[in-house]
Amino acid sequence: MGISQETVEEVLRVSNVYDVISDYINLEKTGSNYRALCPFHTEKTPSFMVSPQKNIFKCFGCGKSGNAVTFLMEYEGISFGEAVIKLAEKYNIPVRFTGSDEEIKQRKRGLYLSQKR
Repeated sequence: MGISQETVEEVLRVSNVYDVISDYINLEKTGSNYRALCPFHTEKTPSFMVSPQKNIFKCFGCGKSGNAVTFLMEYEGISFGEAVIKLAEKYNIPVRFTGSDEEIKQRKRGLYLSQKR
């Protein structure tokens, strides 16, 4: 039982790396990209770059890179599924699960309870 592949693909297609990252850190425009101090390591000179055109981020200091899902996973310390669900909520994408109806109900209950903590 897990999140349906269609949901994951839609979240990856719709989520905007700039919008997601700018909710957490201040980004400064430099040409067609944005830069900031990396949130994953200590630095004095910005080496964290966000490319809205490519929909990716990359830190040239520590090497971390990825998309909106991987940023949330790293920044918040959450799983892939939790990051997909969080982005689905942000972009009003219905989350569909695979598995039996009972498994889906249990999964939704578990997610609801974990979000209330």
